[in-house]
Amino acid sequence: MNIETYIVARVNFLMNSNEAKIVRRLEGGMSNYTYVVECEGKTYTYRVPGKYAERFVDRNEEWDNIQKIEKLDLNNKTEYVELRTGEKLAVYVEGTIMSNTDVVSYDEMSVKALKKLHESDVQFNEYNAFERLDNYEKYCRDLGFEHPQEYIDLRNRLDAMRNVYKDIKHVPCHCDYQPTNLVIDGEKLYILDWEFAGMNDPYYDIACYGNAGFDKALSLLETYLGHKPTNDELKRLHFHRAFQCLQWYNVAMFKEMVGLSKDLNMDFTAVAQMFYGFAKDLIEAYDTL
Repeated sequence: MNIETYIVARVNFLMNSNEAKIVRRLEGGMSNYTYVVECEGKTYTYRVPGKYAERFVDRNEEWDNIQKIEKLDLNNKTEYVELRTGEKLAVYVEGTIMSNTDVVSYDEMSVKALKKLHESDVQFNEYNAFERLDNYEKYCRDLGFEHPQEYIDLRNRLDAMRNVYKDIKHVPCHCDYQPTNLVIDGEKLYILDWEFAGMNDPYYDIACYGNAGFDKALSLLETYLGHKPTNDELKRLHFHRAFQCLQWYNVAMFKEMVGLSKDLNMDFTAVAQMFYGFAKDLIEAYDTL
């Protein structure tokens, strides 16, 4: 049974129907197979995690996050989550994915949503960023990968920078706040995919915006602050974005080593090197601020 036939069967079962049909596959992302499905006159998304996704996501924690965030009206409605497999059925949001826009023109809308989250009383688990990075590095080493000395030097530099921000107050964060996870529907902004949400420095979410280009994160930071960022504020943003790039580097190298470049038709070695270069540039820029 191919994946589309499987998804149709699952949606029919979950919705007690026999009318489900695939509309299209959603592009983007490095891990999941997500399809838009019509059933009984309504439109949904059905997500099937890719191989090894369980290494990076705790599905019980994801479900807990989804339930906690419902009261803020920032997410689309989740109809079903299979905790064992990570499969998820959710209401499809008609709108424009922010990554398909000029992004910066939506900074005010984006900041409004972010502050609604950051200033809320939602209590997630701690994100534990460096513990995650330790795990990702270990996944790579377990497959025989040896991190180059330059990487080790960059990681040590990040560890030293980390001490500067150890007393920053942590707030509820999405922790994957990149434009591909944001959908604009008229005057409303939906934040999708809460599997990585946790208590964290609010600058971490702003830094995630840098997946569309670091200039987008810089613009969002200025709107978020309401003033031109100081050098210390810029350093804090550079720190988090550099960390994220090293994290993505390890994720991409892991995916390359387990053969997902072929399965997903994506050159994960090239992706890894791209993020590695970004991290190096950001850390060098940090030192000049």
